[in-house]
Amino acid sequence: MRRRVLLLSAALALLTAVGSATAEVLQKGNLRVSVLSRIQPFKLPRHGTAPIAVFVGGHIGTTDGQVPPQLETMTIDVNRHGLLQSQGLPVCPISAIKASSTGRSLRRCGDALVGSGRFWASVVFPAQRPYPTRGRLLIFNGRAGGKPALFAHIFTTVPFATSFVIVFSIRSIHKGPYGTELKASLPGALGSWGFVDRIKLTLRRKYTYRGKALSYFNSGCPALAKADTAVFPLARAKFQFVDGKEMSLNVTKSCRVDE
Repeated sequence: MRRRVLLLSAALALLTAVGSATAEVLQKGNLRVSVLSRIQPFKLPRHGTAPIAVFVGGHIGTTDGQVPPQLETMTIDVNRHGLLQSQGLPVCPISAIKASSTGRSLRRCGDALVGSGRFWASVVFPAQRPYPTRGRLLIFNGRAGGKPALFAHIFTTVPFATSFVIVFSIRSIHKGPYGTELKASLPGALGSWGFVDRIKLTLRRKYTYRGKALSYFNSGCPALAKADTAVFPLARAKFQFVDGKEMSLNVTKSCRVDE
């Protein structure tokens, strides 16, 4: 099995956009990536943040039908007005979902779930055309190296039962328009498998901690004084492939102040 992997599922899901659904397209040579994102609600507070739900669809492919190169690392920088809040939210140990089915992962870590959806992929066999498959995609709140992380769990039964966990580290950025960095290394997690070419995902989790209603995904609308709308750089995504190719995407969004 050739070691060819392309995974943007969790990364695309973490582009926490504000505003109506918009499509972003990246292309370099024959490689093309498209992302459709939407947030609810569109109206958000000028000061502070409010709970949001993130809906994301992504498609990955090549213009000539060739197998995409393996994605080595991906980094997503999220605008500092977007907040990932995990205080008091249960944490899923990665050992509980490794080599685990979707059902078993939910039984073990359902209280740490922050997103779910589906993926479509192709398994690559030597001297054969890619074999299509599909399955469930789950996002769990976790910790890696004692620090906050997100675990993206992929499971499929076709052509054989297999699962993977992609770890996204989370760190704060103290300067500039972006406040949170999410980063993942792909080869170590997926090994020799195939490439994910389409995903649909919803990120949404409200919970209660010490009697207070909280949300994992939150955002505000950074409008200037006396303005009721804002346009701002929401996220910056960087993708690096094993063949040395690099791609980057800047996502700009708009929002309306909820007063």
